[in-house]
Amino acid sequence: MNRLFPLAVLLLLSGCLSGTTGWERVDVETFEQAINDHPDALLLDVRTSSEWEQDGHLQDATLIPHTELQSRESELPDDKDALILLYCRSGNRSQDAANTLQEMGFTNLIELESGITGWKNAGKSVVYD
Repeated sequence: MNRLFPLAVLLLLSGCLSGTTGWERVDVETFEQAINDHPDALLLDVRTSSEWEQDGHLQDATLIPHTELQSRESELPDDKDALILLYCRSGNRSQDAANTLQEMGFTNLIELESGITGWKNAGKSVVYD
């Protein structure tokens, strides 16, 4: 038993230190490229519905406020490894949302670090409903 304990600890630590979090924070250009490269990915806006209406949103985005992710899990991909591209207003709530998604088992997340504010400041287009 004493000989197996260090091996078990080593195996546990190697998994924790692997560095593969499945969550990447990226700039506007990288986010736009990910949208173009992965048209079947879920493009997820985690702001409020009033922000969605007032400030616009990215074309083909799905609105699920970050506080509703767990209660609306049925609207997320069944495949926990499916790519989710997510953003908020400035990059704060999308970090919370990414943490929540990881806790829910999702493993492939790309988050827009600057949010839709940075997107618009870079001259990228948004749509209004």
